[in-house]
Amino acid sequence: MPRETPSPIDLPDDPVEAPGLGWTAGVIAIASLLLLAINAVALRDWANDLTPSPVQAQLADATQGWLDVTEAVGIGKPRAWLHDQWKKAENARFGGAAPDEGAPPAP
Repeated sequence: MPRETPSPIDLPDDPVEAPGLGWTAGVIAIASLLLLAINAVALRDWANDLTPSPVQAQLADATQGWLDVTEAVGIGKPRAWLHDQWKKAENARFGGAAPDEGAPPAP
């Protein structure tokens, strides 16, 4: 009995050409570059947390220089704004909640 409509699980006759690996590598590269640009603070903090050595000192200097460049251009402003909002939300108190010991007072 011939079918008039193909089953949803039937594979097409021609092979599907999808460059999956290239597409995935491109997405990872773009995401990495964006994170490198907009989150230079995290990169600098990571470099500063490494075990001290001559290489670590050079890396720390380079990441601090990159942070200075991104701040001068203004690329890091959205991250700084979001970090500010997060800290304000962290310090928020709800109806009579006692502040944590040693925590700075809420603004």
